[in-house]
Amino acid sequence: MQKLILATNLFSRANLLKQLSVPFEELFCEIEEKDVEIENEYSPYEWVKSISATKAKAVLDRVQGEAIIIAADTIITDFGRILHRPRNKQEAVTMLKNLQGRKHTTYTGLTVIYHHENGTYEMDSYVDGVDVYMHHLSDKIIDAYTDTDEPYDRPGGYSITGKGALLIENIYGDYYTLAGLPLRLLNKSLFKHNIDIIDFWIKPQ
Repeated sequence: MQKLILATNLFSRANLLKQLSVPFEELFCEIEEKDVEIENEYSPYEWVKSISATKAKAVLDRVQGEAIIIAADTIITDFGRILHRPRNKQEAVTMLKNLQGRKHTTYTGLTVIYHHENGTYEMDSYVDGVDVYMHHLSDKIIDAYTDTDEPYDRPGGYSITGKGALLIENIYGDYYTLAGLPLRLLNKSLFKHNIDIIDFWIKPQ
């Protein structure tokens, strides 16, 4: 059976994959996004598709034998403008004040590489979007939240998987897309390659 490998630099993605009760290995992946060739850098679809593929390919030289490499990338768009991670408290506060009380859209790209024994591989790429409605936020909660570590490694300045869940009123779409690892699309890719995730389940002792 192939081993599962998560190429990531985000702790929360590993936590999402752990929900499936499957054994997997984490390979730290850090890339310079500015160096990635993107067909249209203003397209959120092309952005997450290219970045997730680059993350997956970045660990190929550390993989031997049969393996399934999983990588993802998430961005937020506000009126079509891509929001990246805030660099400081001022940027985080500005992002949250702009997003509060209305809808924005989150996109996650998922890349799954099927690495073969002979070193060749096949690659699937998916992109999914979810509409997110944020509460009207008080200055108090914005100030308190931006004093935590959460906003600074998340696009748009918040994380649905942590304290940032309190900022969200509603979502229309897949929660796991918003969280950063669309498990539904991972399962779709596995089925396409005649792999049943159930076969990986860790049985209770």
